[in-house]
Amino acid sequence: MDTLTDYVQWMGDFPIAMTGFRDVDALVLCALSYFDLSPVFASGAERVRVRDCAGMIDEGRVKVMITGGDKGYPELLAAAAASKRFGELTMSDYCDIFRPDPPLQFSAVCFHDDTDFSFLAYRGTDNSLAGWKEDFMISFMRTEAQELALRYAREHIQQGRRWYIGGQSKGSNLALYAACLLGEEQWNAVERVYLLDGPGFCPEVLDPYLLEHIDAKTTQIVPRFCIIGKLFAPEITDTKIVCSSAGGFMQHALITWGVDHGGLAEAEEHDAESLIANEAIDEWITGISQADRKVFVDELFDTLSAGGAETLDEIRTGGREGLEAIVKRLAEASETTKRTLSNLPKYMMRVGMEKAKSMLASELEEVRKK
Repeated sequence: MDTLTDYVQWMGDFPIAMTGFRDVDALVLCALSYFDLSPVFASGAERVRVRDCAGMIDEGRVKVMITGGDKGYPELLAAAAASKRFGELTMSDYCDIFRPDPPLQFSAVCFHDDTDFSFLAYRGTDNSLAGWKEDFMISFMRTEAQELALRYAREHIQQGRRWYIGGQSKGSNLALYAACLLGEEQWNAVERVYLLDGPGFCPEVLDPYLLEHIDAKTTQIVPRFCIIGKLFAPEITDTKIVCSSAGGFMQHALITWGVDHGGLAEAEEHDAESLIANEAIDEWITGISQADRKVFVDELFDTLSAGGAETLDEIRTGGREGLEAIVKRLAEASETTKRTLSNLPKYMMRVGMEKAKSMLASELEEVRKK
């Protein structure tokens, strides 16, 4: 199974105008949106070629805004910058907005070739607690990032070009929101929307029937072990399951998705364990009222940030304070939050039991064969 970097190197001599736009191209461009391109546009340039990023990678001036480190993203950007297919694309209208309180994390960039092709990419969640809190907020309200995504699309999508819209994780949700609410004239300029393993809409917040309007032009791609993409899962007809080089939840990382002969390395069905987890999480979320979701999210992230932590990595590594202090504060939270947290293990325990039963059944089948 090839990687995204393999694909870039293999297809590098062929411009998009020659071969047409492919699903894997959407993965590459959405992955590139995770780079902090502020240094590239620092001079005030309106458009910059992807190729011009190459030197900044070597100098360490371009960093990856993603949870859990780069994990191959710099190699992908370097390969893209060196290729004709991606290196000659120009980037424009780079936007990167961050605010810790009230939480806001939004970034988008447009890619163009010298014909009529344009791709609008929304960045997914970075490593900040503010970004992750905003993700949780989609379970009970429309977020500022969603409104910014719609405004960005309205400002930049123009007639006369073939537009593609996409994003991964939170970026997928932003792409979905913008696509659903675009006006008819701009929607007519959109060729395809790519939703890459991102959550859908809470039905109490946005009418799910809006999906019918965009379905014919939309492709949804999710990994075999899919959790994030199953949250308020958007029902999209053209949904593809892609193989990953990672295991379990780490399959959410776009850089791990596989390529086969220039196309997606597709799987026929989801991982059985992820389906069990999806069912448990759905029961957990639907068992919490919209008002209680807000209380839970506010108190959870107030607790996580109370010791001064600003990123998930600081919490994971205990950089600001120990996990014990966080657990102690959660124990002092409201009854709503404690009840919500206490119900989660009940559902996840069933996931463990189903997994154990599956393993036992497999072992008994092996014994029977012998």
